[in-house]
Order: sequence, then structure tokens, then C-alpha cells
Amino acid sequence: MAPLPDHWAGPILDLVARARDAAAPPGDDDGAWAAADAGQVRPRTGHKAARRTATAGQLAAHLLRLHAIGLVAQGESDPWTVALTTSAPAISSWDWDERMQGALDLRRTFKDLPDSDVAATRPARLVAAWLTHTGGAALVPATGRLAEYALEQTPINTQTLATAWYATHGARLLAILAARGTPNKGRQTLEAAAHNTLVRAAVSGVYAAQIMSKVDITRFAGITRPTLNAWIST
Repeated sequence: MAPLPDHWAGPILDLVARARDAAAPPGDDDGAWAAADAGQVRPRTGHKAARRTATAGQLAAHLLRLHAIGLVAQGESDPWTVALTTSAPAISSWDWDERMQGALDLRRTFKDLPDSDVAATRPARLVAAWLTHTGGAALVPATGRLAEYALEQTPINTQTLATAWYATHGARLLAILAARGTPNKGRQTLEAAAHNTLVRAAVSGVYAAQIMSKVDITRFAGITRPTLNAWIST
């Protein structure tokens, strides 16, 4: 397979590398974080780095979704921005029907606007365009444009990149950690305490990513609701 085109390789690979670094585990995780990352879908694009391409698209789309959530919290009410805030299920899916429905839901908010409004609606347009692909060569430029915009036009720091990583890989990470055992209460061995630290970091990251309800987080992580509430309040 051919390498990624030079123009798109930069933003795609840069975003993935920066998000991985930002979401580094808080200690020895015995490969759990890497396994969650490696569990990404591998679409057929005709190019190398297919998993990283898939990851970069989801990272970028989640960055724009999280930014939209912040804008709405500040009072913005543009329909395309509001629609982005509820796009997590489509962004997190590689099912063609779910992604197309998500793209249509976004497109409905801007399709009848005049060309003068293109700049304001660009985040929703880019996410919608990316959602229409589940593979194929066209996924690469759609991902590259999305990653490039997210890196240049949204506030990027360690926290936002880490949150986007958890939005992309967090569900798999919780499942991996839960398979190793549930957090222990009371007096703990050093091994149990280290495991609890990992679970707490994963739970906090997924909660911040706003991709799951509290009910789903407790179910995936194998923790109680009081434990979840304690972890996210400190």
C-alpha cells in the first residue's frame, strides 16, 4: 500500500501522536492504553496507517464536538453548533447507516444557507463530510481536512487532546480494565491500588469526554454510582 499523501500525513499523524502523549496512563498500565488504541477499526483506504487515519478523524471530530459543547454552554445557539454537540454516537461509529444519519442531521442545519455563511458552518460541514466515508481513498483527504482544521481552529492543549483521546478510545479502555477486575474497597494491596488508579483515570477521562451516561460508565467500568460520583467530583 502507498504511504499517506504528504499533504494529509502531517495533520493526521501529528494529531494522533499528540493525543496519545496527552492521554498517557498514570503509571504502569501493562499495555491497557496501547491495547485500547490498537483496537481501532482498520478501514480500507488504499494507504498505510489506516488505523491512525480512522483515529485522527474521530479525534478531530470529537475535538470539534467538545468545542461546540463549550460554545453552547456560553450561550451560542446556532443550529449547526447545537447539532455538533449531539453527534458523539455517529462520530464514534463506523457503521455506514449511523454515520450517514449523523451526516444528514448535521447537513440539515446548513444546507439551505447562502455561501456567505460557509465559514461559520465549517466545523459542521467538515464533520458531516467525514461521516459520509467508512473507507476508501476519499476517507484520507476528508480526514486530513478535518484534522487540519481541528488543530488550527480549536483551542488545543494537553487537556483537550486527552479528552478527545478518551472520547475515541475510552469505551475500549474501560472494557479492558474491567476484564482485569473491579476496583477494590477497604485495605488494598499495592497491585490493587495501582489498578484502582488506572480505572479512576479512565473513568474520569470518559466522563469528561461526554460519550457515555453515568449509568453506562458504571456498567462498563464495574464500579458503583457513589464511587463514580466521588471520582468525578475531586
